[in-house]
Amino acid sequence: MQVPGFVFNPIGIAIEGAVIGFLIAVPVGPAAALCIRRSITVGAMAGYMTGIGAALGDAVFGAVAAFGLSFVQTFVAEHEAWLLGLGGIVLVIMGWTTMRHRPRNVGDPVADDREHRLSTHFHYATSSFFITVFNPLTVMAFGAAFAGRNLAGVGGSLPDASLLVAAVFCGALAWWTIICTASVALRARFTGTGMLWLNRCSGAVILGFGVAALISLLPLPWKQIGRTLGI
Repeated sequence: MQVPGFVFNPIGIAIEGAVIGFLIAVPVGPAAALCIRRSITVGAMAGYMTGIGAALGDAVFGAVAAFGLSFVQTFVAEHEAWLLGLGGIVLVIMGWTTMRHRPRNVGDPVADDREHRLSTHFHYATSSFFITVFNPLTVMAFGAAFAGRNLAGVGGSLPDASLLVAAVFCGALAWWTIICTASVALRARFTGTGMLWLNRCSGAVILGFGVAALISLLPLPWKQIGRTLGI
C-alpha cells in the first residue's frame, strides 16, 4: 500500500534511515560509556557486541516509528515515569558495579573458557540493548525525526518500513563501529592503573545518567527550570 504523498524510493529510504540511525546514536550516553570501556578493558569483540546491542535497541524504536505502532508510543508516554525509574535504577547499579570493578588478571582460566566467553558476549549485547530500550526519549527522538522527514507514514508499505528499519540499524551500527575501533586503537596506551581509572570514570558516567533519570522524576517545575537555564 502506497502512502499518500510518499514516493517509493529504496535508495532514498536507505540513505535517510541510515543518517537518522547514525545521528540518534551519536549523543554520548551510558551505552557509549559501556562500549568504550569494554573495547579498551576487554577487547574489540566486547565493544562490537555492545554496539550491536545498542544498534538493535535503536532499530526497535525505529520500527515503532516506521510502522506507526501508536499503542507502543502511547504506552511509553503513559508509563514514562516507570520506565525512567526502572532505567535509572539499572544504570545506578551498573555504574556503581563498574566503578568498583577491578581489571581482570591476565591468564584468568575462566576468561579463556569458551562457554563463559559466549555467555559474556551475549551479556554485552543484551545489557546495551536494554539500556537503550529503557530510554523513553529514544522513541520520541525517532518519532520526531521520522515526522520531520515525512517518513512517519512509511509503515503503510511493509517493504518500505522494513528497509527503513534495516537502514536505521546499519546507520547506528556504523557509529558504534567507529566508537569501538577508535577505543581499541587506544587500548595499548592503558596500563593497569589506567584501566582502573577507566572503570571509575565510565562507571561514574553511567551512574550519573542513572541519577539524572531518577532526579527527573522529582515533582519540580522542570520546564521553568529549563527556560531559566536556557535549555
